[in-house]
Amino acid sequence: MLKNKTITFLLMIILLFNLSACGKNTETLKKNRQINVYVGVKDKESLNIIKFLTDEYKKKNPKVKVNINNAIGEKVDENVSESSDIDIVIASRNDMLKLVRKGLLADMGNTYEQNKLTDKYYTSVKSYGRFNDRYYGIAVMPYTIEILCNKSAFDKLGLKIPNNIDEFNASLKTMNSTSMRVPVVLNEGMDINNTLFSIISSNTITMKKLENIYDSGPSAYKKLTEVQKSFDLLNDLVKNGSINKDTFEIGNESSLKKFDKGDIPVIIASSYYVNNLKSKNIKCFEYYSPNSKSQLKVPIMADAIMSVLISSKNTEETNEFIKFAFGKDAQKKLSDKGFVTGFKSSDISKDGIKKCVITHLENSTEDNIAFIYNVPESFKNNISSKVDSILSGKYTKNEWNEVVDESS
Repeated sequence: MLKNKTITFLLMIILLFNLSACGKNTETLKKNRQINVYVGVKDKESLNIIKFLTDEYKKKNPKVKVNINNAIGEKVDENVSESSDIDIVIASRNDMLKLVRKGLLADMGNTYEQNKLTDKYYTSVKSYGRFNDRYYGIAVMPYTIEILCNKSAFDKLGLKIPNNIDEFNASLKTMNSTSMRVPVVLNEGMDINNTLFSIISSNTITMKKLENIYDSGPSAYKKLTEVQKSFDLLNDLVKNGSINKDTFEIGNESSLKKFDKGDIPVIIASSYYVNNLKSKNIKCFEYYSPNSKSQLKVPIMADAIMSVLISSKNTEETNEFIKFAFGKDAQKKLSDKGFVTGFKSSDISKDGIKKCVITHLENSTEDNIAFIYNVPESFKNNISSKVDSILSGKYTKNEWNEVVDESS
């Protein structure tokens, strides 16, 4: 009997010890909550948005340590492949596609469903994170490429504000005859020539076709003969005198101020910069017009896609961060700061140019994704080079095949 009592007493002590240890382990885990975010983008505009979201998350979750690791060099996919501690990666669509093909990114279908992201975000924003009909990420912030006209500057030139692409080309022709340049103000990761090509190519090929053959080799790309049409259209504009190598120039904040004052008639800008424009004389050019023979789609750019690593060890914190970053409160704060976000309900009160940006996002589809984000990165420089050549009067009628050969 005494022996049984002794055994029972010992078992109770062991149980109490284990319960105490479990409590301490749980407490330790709570104290050590963390999330590791790898940032593979370098343009200051996207970094500003990412910093805002992470800072806001830290305020709401002071007990969670957010470790930010920035890209080393240009090989984002290699950096991610070599690390076992990353939970979330924020990178370009091109890098996202490389990581998907290496099997490193988690399918975010459940995340989309649980947070109702499919209903809350515009189609083009979701499309940036989709590949082969699965979601592997979501665009942190979409940027439309807007062609903006200042009425007072047009009045000074004795010109009417263009209502469609044909009238716009005619206006460019008049401005070219006076050596007047069009400033292009873009996010750091964007290039004038590739942006121009994206505007022209938006109606010549479906993005799904490009997505389906991503990085499939030269023969697959050469079969897309319709891409050459974009280079042909560009050459037609050059021959017509609408554009040439001197038409566009790199713009900056000074260009935006001059345009706002009415000193510059036309500017092409990423919607990131519409906050800088206050004049009521500014009109947002409509790419699509039922009265025009030529139709274009508004290119939607997104330099930062947020994805989850399949090897993430901090699942709970990762899910909470995604839920916060793309939730109503964080998106409303971005909207209150003047940004047009991809979150539908946060943008309803905007007017002026911002209302135009919202309309362009509302009407966007997967085909509004800029061409350069659905081809391997090696294509970018070569496309830009061909555009430069055509603007300088050098046209071969074989630009697309040359791009494919030079990119292989």
